Amino acid sequence: MAEFEIRFDKLDQPQFDRVVEAVLIEEFTGNGFRAQPLDGRGGDGGIDVGVWDMSKHVVRIFQLKCFPEGFSGMWRPRRKQVQVSFDSAMKNHHSKHWTLVIPGNPSREEREFVLGLRGDRDMQTDIIGRAELDNLLGKHSHLLEVFASDRVLRFAQALGKPEEALAHSDDLGVVLDRVHGRLRAQSPHWGWAFSVDAHGNQMHQLVPRHPDAHIAEPLAMEMTATFTKDTEDLREQFDRAMRFGVAETIVLPHDVVPSISRSGADWFAGEKPVEELHLVPLDAGAGTPVSLVAQDSEGVQIGSIAGTVKRFARGAEGGQLIVDFIGGLVAHWIVPTDTDAPPQDVTFTTSNGGVPVREVRRLTRFMGQFDSAHRVAIRVKGHDFAAFTLGGGDRHEPDPALLAFVDDLVFIEDELDVQFLFPREGVSTADRRWAAALREVLKGSLAPMPNVDGYNMTLDGGYDDALLAGLRADGMRLFRRLPQFTRELLGVDVVLRDLVIHQHEAVVEDGEAHVAALQAGSGAGRVAHAVSSKKYPWLMYKPDRLKNKGHLPPLADLAVPGVPEHTGMSALRNRLEADAQLVR
Repeated sequence: MAEFEIRFDKLDQPQFDRVVEAVLIEEFTGNGFRAQPLDGRGGDGGIDVGVWDMSKHVVRIFQLKCFPEGFSGMWRPRRKQVQVSFDSAMKNHHSKHWTLVIPGNPSREEREFVLGLRGDRDMQTDIIGRAELDNLLGKHSHLLEVFASDRVLRFAQALGKPEEALAHSDDLGVVLDRVHGRLRAQSPHWGWAFSVDAHGNQMHQLVPRHPDAHIAEPLAMEMTATFTKDTEDLREQFDRAMRFGVAETIVLPHDVVPSISRSGADWFAGEKPVEELHLVPLDAGAGTPVSLVAQDSEGVQIGSIAGTVKRFARGAEGGQLIVDFIGGLVAHWIVPTDTDAPPQDVTFTTSNGGVPVREVRRLTRFMGQFDSAHRVAIRVKGHDFAAFTLGGGDRHEPDPALLAFVDDLVFIEDELDVQFLFPREGVSTADRRWAAALREVLKGSLAPMPNVDGYNMTLDGGYDDALLAGLRADGMRLFRRLPQFTRELLGVDVVLRDLVIHQHEAVVEDGEAHVAALQAGSGAGRVAHAVSSKKYPWLMYKPDRLKNKGHLPPLADLAVPGVPEHTGMSALRNRLEADAQLVR
């Protein structure tokens, strides 16, 4: 686009304003400042373009006057317009910098006039003309193409290729088809896959047109990588990639690989400078189903787990295989070409966050079998791709607390038709307790309610002797039957229908005050808070799960590994055993 230019002195006021506004926005927006033009139809207060800071204070004002002839000599009366604009800006704003923008270069007298506008004010005034505008437009040259687009379109139409102007959305496809056709003519054996992102970064990938392209038209690339102490990690990554293939993207900066030398066909050969060299893995084998198999010393399979290949790469000495297994397990194997040699490195990493708990349980159970194994193999389509023998080092047996938690969650899933995902942020003690409590309730037991030390009841104003006696009682058996009880667990609402909440020794705090309010007719809306007078836990059970109808179910411990039971469980159990025939 260098053959096009913008002649500011040939523009009318709207055209001049449009170009200058865009240039000023590009130049003065950034680093916490924002330049923005104001529409004068509602009164711009003396600002054509303003620059605001992060505190929304205007720090600079630009006034645009399309005076191609200037404002001296016979055009001297225009100075009154400049004066009026300046006075309006000073009256309405408190900027420390005011600038007049004109399409031509100012004369000495015009410059002195603008500089003198400030008078004794503590501020700066100046003027921008054609030279400064040309400089700013050169600095932001992409704007030249924006404002020259109409001329480009006319020029392209004259050539018979109006799509080259990219004036319409479909034009890009036409131009790319033309480029692709020229690239196809470049070589019958090789093609280019290319793209340009929104920031102008280009991606080129050489693609063979047939399996024997490297024989029919051999191409070669050479590079020299220079590593220092500061890039020692890159050296190790690069060395592994050369020996066993590129399994993860490696980015080599310019100071490591300054250029690449290409040889072969004329269209390919040459020296190419490098800003960054990306060694990108291919997706060879991606999605292939595999299994991780554990065998005992006799070769008998004792467990397996399914997965899919994420990536497979080959290098001069062997290959790298990365597999995603269910439950969040990732296995990374580096396998030498020599099939008699054991894997050079085997790494297992686990990330359960966001994984269905049923898959997490499958993985944890397999890892328990894993530690009993003598030999572990990656099996692809019935054949062992690689295997190694376990020694007496690190073990993989799962944490009993984790296994108990996922067992509880899977049990709840089966009973209530819900689905849990393992939490990314970790498991809380409260979640573990509630999972165990819900498990026991669904099994038909009487379970302590975790983290509950009281129960609220809202009085409706009505009462009878039984209610008044209960409010006054020092210790009463309290049963509360709920048609629906909801508890959030790992982001899932667990809903229990027809749940009974029970306290063997309940006392209502401020019971006499509630009685007095009810008798006085002012009890409606009062919240009565009941607690256990004996520090017993609050219990819950589902009547429809009872095996012995009409009797309280057996009291169950939560049995959460590493978490103590409620401090009142032992005393309550003794009390219930002494009163085993307690009936609702």
